[in-house]
Amino acid sequence: MGTKDKGQTSLTPATLIGEVRSGHELDVDRLSAFLQQRKPDIALPLALKQFNVGQSNPTYLITDARGKKFVLRKKPAGQLLSKTAHAVEREYRVLDALGRHSSVPVPRVYALCEDTSVLGTPFYLMEFLEGRILPDVRLPEIPQTERVFYWDALVDVLAQLHKVDYRKVGLEGYGKPNGYYERQTRSLTAVSEAQAAAKDKNGVQVGGLHRLEQLQRWFSANKCPDETTIVHGDFKMDNVVWDPVEPRIIGILDWELSTLGNPRTDLANMLQPLLIPYADAQAQSSVLVGLKNAPSEEGAPDEERLLQRYCRLMGRKYPLDGWEYAKVFGLFRNAVVMQGVAARVAKGQASSSFAHLVAKVFPQCMAMAMDIVDRLEAQSRKSKL
Repeated sequence: MGTKDKGQTSLTPATLIGEVRSGHELDVDRLSAFLQQRKPDIALPLALKQFNVGQSNPTYLITDARGKKFVLRKKPAGQLLSKTAHAVEREYRVLDALGRHSSVPVPRVYALCEDTSVLGTPFYLMEFLEGRILPDVRLPEIPQTERVFYWDALVDVLAQLHKVDYRKVGLEGYGKPNGYYERQTRSLTAVSEAQAAAKDKNGVQVGGLHRLEQLQRWFSANKCPDETTIVHGDFKMDNVVWDPVEPRIIGILDWELSTLGNPRTDLANMLQPLLIPYADAQAQSSVLVGLKNAPSEEGAPDEERLLQRYCRLMGRKYPLDGWEYAKVFGLFRNAVVMQGVAARVAKGQASSSFAHLVAKVFPQCMAMAMDIVDRLEAQSRKSKL
């Protein structure tokens, strides 16, 4: 799902950083003592900044006395609505496994701390990657004729991830080997109901997802082929770091939703901008940014071509069975994720300076899911006439 960060275009990780926000301060002395034990080559004292992106886990830039940079990711403070979100321990495990046993581009991880007496919640330390973040799926900073190469690179790296044998890299047991969509649908429904009940300081509830019961009936009546790979959980244009110059991915970020599951979920998430209506680069009326019905001069990717590329790399047949199901589920899941941002805003736990903008759009995301369901059901009724 693409979101718009106040008109920003190409960014380096460093330009996404600001001062540590109120309520997100860290105990530098305790952190320094821990890192001296786990990574003694870090030179004290440490300087801390905070990333302005990341709707879920507070993320910090740490610079040591020699100028070497690191990234720290931690769970947010306070009582959390979801037991499965904010899983920095799982992030560490999958990054460590892929970094040591595969060629999938990921940042190197150095230390995991599950002792809450250090910073209040678990955290881990990883490599800082010098490169570009592309937060706008319209890629306004990239020449129109070159934009296709960035989408191709996303497909290529995603296929590279999905071809990794999770057993051989030590991730057996990282998730259940079957029934991914059914489990996720049940879990997300429960999470959504809890989030809907969250109240702000004025006692106003976040509210539920419109037509959720109808969507649950549709999921029950329609099944997707069951397959299992490592899935990232939120694979998209702005969750990777790009080479400073080339259309080449040097690191995949934000693994908190990773598990073993159906690879279609990553593919649908990556291509979700093609379902969201296009808005001119100057438009500020919506947080959601999409490429649906974009003018030809935008160089928007073609879904069919990218799906064919993925299938070819994976050695599987095209068209991809279960693709429409995957798109509906992806929109539903991201509606729940954005509803979660709204719940954290209500409870004062949001970690991103853009969270209040993202919190407003979960009804739109759910509406797009139901638009597809309505279309598919209308087609089914027509075919029976």
